[in-house]
Amino acid sequence: MKSFPFIYNEPREFLSSLQPKEWANFFLGELNPRFSVTATKAKVIEVIEETSDAKTIVLKPNWLWKGFASGQHVPVTVEIAGRRVTRFYSLSSHPNDKYLQITVKRQKGGLVSNFINQNIKKGDILELGEASGDFVLTKELPKDLLFLAGGSGITPIHSILRSLQTLNYTGKATLLYFVRSYDDIIFKSSFDSMQKNSNWLTVHYVFSDIPKEGYASGYLSKEILETYVPNLKSSSVYVCGPSPMQTKALSLLEGLPVKSELFLLPGQNVGKVKKEGTVDVFLTLSHKTIQVKGERSILEELEEQGIYPQSGCRMGICHTCVCKKQTGSITDLSNGETSQLGEENIQICVSRAESNLELEL
Repeated sequence: MKSFPFIYNEPREFLSSLQPKEWANFFLGELNPRFSVTATKAKVIEVIEETSDAKTIVLKPNWLWKGFASGQHVPVTVEIAGRRVTRFYSLSSHPNDKYLQITVKRQKGGLVSNFINQNIKKGDILELGEASGDFVLTKELPKDLLFLAGGSGITPIHSILRSLQTLNYTGKATLLYFVRSYDDIIFKSSFDSMQKNSNWLTVHYVFSDIPKEGYASGYLSKEILETYVPNLKSSSVYVCGPSPMQTKALSLLEGLPVKSELFLLPGQNVGKVKKEGTVDVFLTLSHKTIQVKGERSILEELEEQGIYPQSGCRMGICHTCVCKKQTGSITDLSNGETSQLGEENIQICVSRAESNLELEL
């Protein structure tokens, strides 16, 4: 009779090899794709087209979902060409809504934003992480609030305004929403309803590319603030949008209480770009040397060469991509500042190589 060798010396080792949670996930997944004992999975209930390049994904999460506060973001994981990819998106719904909502705008070169807009449909399953972020309302609400939003930076602000509506806010809130054109306004019907049914909210749309009669045009400026925010000096401010807009806002609002959420577009450069040549990036953990042009973020240039470090929001918010830089100089794309330091922790999604680097990757 043939005997089978036992390779486990202790019962604990044998039980550990069975990976009971993985088996449980497998069998539960066969019953219902949302079922899991370890992962927060959410079923797509509906896909709403907000504009030609932005969609709201309505999600029903499983019992592992822990909830969120208005203004927070959540890691969303999808599988693209056999590779699991995670990005962070702000929740655009209210915490008490029956279902969750994320609103995703296509970004040029955005792997996940384009995938979601093109491919995600009713019935699909997405994996969520835990909500986080401090771009939220304070416990004691200010009497005057100013919200500055640029493009898809409107998503967390929409959730915050929904919360103010639910709380029966008695102060005054002004929203200045900077967007390319009238057709690019996200959540317009929702904002119209909020204004109609309350006396605390005033919304102004400012178009940067295609003017429209009866609306303001241009970019954030002192003149626009003076025109549309008469109570500016007494306002607490929330800013969410691209880096140039935030930089401008912080200079114009110096001295005021400001909360900001950076929205850095993929490939966006801040500061002076390297003129020519390449630099070497030595990855100390994998013992590889990669040549990059130093024209975009380190993360993007590594991915172009088939190297995929851990990453999340790609905007400098979630800190998933933080690694140790042992030598070399980088530019922080979120503020344009160039670091000449040796050893330091950097976010490679918002860092551009300026010289030869050694990274702990």
